[in-house]
Amino acid sequence: MPTHARPDRDATVAKEPARSRFIQCRLPTELYEWLRTTAFLTRRSMTGIVRETVAAYRTEVEGGRIVPERSVLEDGAQVKSSVRLDDEVYEWLRTTAFHTRTSINVLVVAALTRAHAAQTEGVPDS
Repeated sequence: MPTHARPDRDATVAKEPARSRFIQCRLPTELYEWLRTTAFLTRRSMTGIVRETVAAYRTEVEGGRIVPERSVLEDGAQVKSSVRLDDEVYEWLRTTAFHTRTSINVLVVAALTRAHAAQTEGVPDS
């Protein structure tokens, strides 16, 4: 083995990378600011939070506890945000959007709205 070889690094590089793709979302400004603040306070990435909320939303939809949103009010200013999702999550969003006759963006906004509501539930207004 050459002296410059690093087995730990080389083993990681040899693994097949997880396939992923970027999607662009248009988030209501208030929801985007909640996402940005939550990411800062919890020291997590905004993409990680979106992935977690979409995974939780998917679990509830597949468990029959909720019906996927068909529309979300998107009034007012919006902020564009890019999110990297793995292929499995993207395909679930795409298929669900197709069958419910809605958009991927609506599903992502619905997932984030549920997470925002759950986080702020019980928090007194300041």
